[in-house]
Amino acid sequence: MPKVLPIGAMHFRSARQRDDLSYVDKSAYIGRVLRSSAFVLVQCRPRRFGKTLNLSMLREWLHRPAVPELGPDPFRDMVVLRDELACSNRERHAVLHLSLKGCKSSSWAANIDAIRSALHDAWSQLRIPDREVPTWFRPHLSGFQRAKTPAAQLSMGLKRMATALYEVTGTPVWLLIDEYDAPIQTAWQHGYYGTAVDFLRPFLGEALKDSNVVQRAVLTGILRVAKEGIFSEMNGVVVDTVLDEAFATDFGFTEQEVGDLAGDDARLLEELRSWYNGYNIGGNAIYNPWSVANALSAPHRPMDVHWMSSGGLEIIERIATRYAPSSTLTMERLLAGESVPMEVVQGVTMPEIDRVPDMLLNVLLHTGYVTATSVRATQSGQEAMVRLPNREIARCSLGVFDRLVRNNLQLLNSTEPLVRGLLDGDAPLVEAVLGSLVRNLLSYHDLADKTPERIYHVFVLGLLARLPPGYRVSSNKEFGEGRPDVVIEAGAEDQPSALLEFKTGRSAKTACEVAAAQIEAKRYVQGVRSRPVFAWAVGFSGKGVVVRRVAVGDGG
Repeated sequence: MPKVLPIGAMHFRSARQRDDLSYVDKSAYIGRVLRSSAFVLVQCRPRRFGKTLNLSMLREWLHRPAVPELGPDPFRDMVVLRDELACSNRERHAVLHLSLKGCKSSSWAANIDAIRSALHDAWSQLRIPDREVPTWFRPHLSGFQRAKTPAAQLSMGLKRMATALYEVTGTPVWLLIDEYDAPIQTAWQHGYYGTAVDFLRPFLGEALKDSNVVQRAVLTGILRVAKEGIFSEMNGVVVDTVLDEAFATDFGFTEQEVGDLAGDDARLLEELRSWYNGYNIGGNAIYNPWSVANALSAPHRPMDVHWMSSGGLEIIERIATRYAPSSTLTMERLLAGESVPMEVVQGVTMPEIDRVPDMLLNVLLHTGYVTATSVRATQSGQEAMVRLPNREIARCSLGVFDRLVRNNLQLLNSTEPLVRGLLDGDAPLVEAVLGSLVRNLLSYHDLADKTPERIYHVFVLGLLARLPPGYRVSSNKEFGEGRPDVVIEAGAEDQPSALLEFKTGRSAKTACEVAAAQIEAKRYVQGVRSRPVFAWAVGFSGKGVVVRRVAVGDGG
C-alpha cells in the first residue's frame, strides 16, 4: 500500500510527530555535513527540494536545548543513530538558525523590516532568559523588535547575535541560514539590487568570517550567487550545486526511496517515475519530492503538475521575456525533448543574468527546469548537455515559456524588416521598427542599469540573431580606426553591409549626432570590405530612439 508523506513540512520535529504519516529518512545528511571540510557550506537546490527541512533537522540534532524537549525522540529509528561521529556531536553545540525565506518584499524598506523580523525570530527560538542576555547586546536586541531600525545598525546584527550567543554558551556557534539568496533575487527583480548587496555584504560576510565565535556555517539557497562579494574575503567556502556529488542524494528522493513509498503498487511507481523523476544530480536519478508527496496524497487520481503551483516563477519570467529569438529556438528544442549544450557559468552576479548568453540555461538548471545529462571539462571551464527532466516539467514549461515564445514570434516578425531596412538603407523603416521593439520589449527596470548603452547593445545583438544566408554579425571588432558597436558583414564583396554605432544621453537626437560624428572620425566604413556599406548612428534616451543614416565617402 502506498505511503503518505507530510506535505509542506518546514520543521523536522513537527513532521516527525505525525504517526499516521511516513517520513523519508535523510538523516545521513547530518554525518556528511560534519565530515565536510567546508567552514562555510553553501548548498544550492531547486525550490521545494527539502532544503528547509534538512536545515531544520541539522539544527534539531546539533543544538543544545535550553530546556529538555518533551515527547518521543524525533530521530527514532533513523540511520543517523548508527553514525558515531554524528552521535558524538548530538546536542553539543550552540546553533543560530536564521531563515530569510520571508525576505521577498518589493521595496527595500519593507525587506529591511522582514530581515529585522527574521533576526528577532532567530533569537527568540533560542529561548535564552532575559537575565542571561549580555548587557551590551540588549539595545541591539531591542532594535530587532522596533520598527524603522536603521539599516546600518542591522547590517552587523547577525555578527552581534552570534557573538552574544557565544558569550552566553561559551561555545563556538553553528550558523544555519536558510534561503540566503532570497533577498538578493528579490532586490534584483524589484530594482534595488545595489542597495541590498551593500547591506548583505557585511550582514552575511562579517558574520561568516573565520573567528573564534563561529565554528561552522551552512547556507541553503537556489542560485549560486557567490560573486556578489559576500563570500569573496572568506576561506573555506564550498559551494554544492546540482552538478556536484557530495550531497547528491540528500535533497529530493532517490529511485529506491520512491519505490519504497509506492509499496507494491507497480502502476503507481511507473506513473511517479514518468512524471517526477529525471533529475540527474551527481550521477544519481532524483525525483522532485514536493510533487511525489502531493501525488501520494491521492494515489488513485491522475498524475498532475504540482510543483508549478507552489510559486517561485518570478525570476524565470523576468529572464525569459528578456531573451532574444535565439532563446526561443532553444526552448523549442527543449520542449521537443532534445538536449542542448550550455556553458556552465560559475557564480555570476545577478545583473549579468540577462546579459550572459548561456545564463538563461544556467538559471533553468539551478531552478530545476532542466537537468544536466552530462558535464565535460573544456579549456574555458565546463560544458553541460541539458534537457527537460520529466513530463511534469514539460507540461508546466509550456506555460512558463508561452510568453517567451509568443513575444519572440512577434519579435521575429519584426526583426526581418529591421534587418532588411539596415541592408537597404531605409532610415524611416529602421527607426520605426527599432523604436517599436525598444518600447515594447525593454522595461525601464532594465534601462536603470548603470551602463544602459550596454543594455541597448546586447538587446540589438539579440534582434540580429537571424540574418540572411552568407551574413555574419560582429560586435566591437576592429574596423577602420576603431571598434564600431555592431557590423553586419556580407560574405560577398558585391552585397550590402551595415554598421551601427550606439550612444545614450539625455536627448536621443543629441546622442545620435555624437554617434554619427564617431562613425566619420573613426573611418569605420573603410574597414568593411563589401560595398555598399550603410552606416547607422543610433541615439537612445530611455525608450526614445533616433536613427540617422550617415553618408560617408564610399559607403552607402
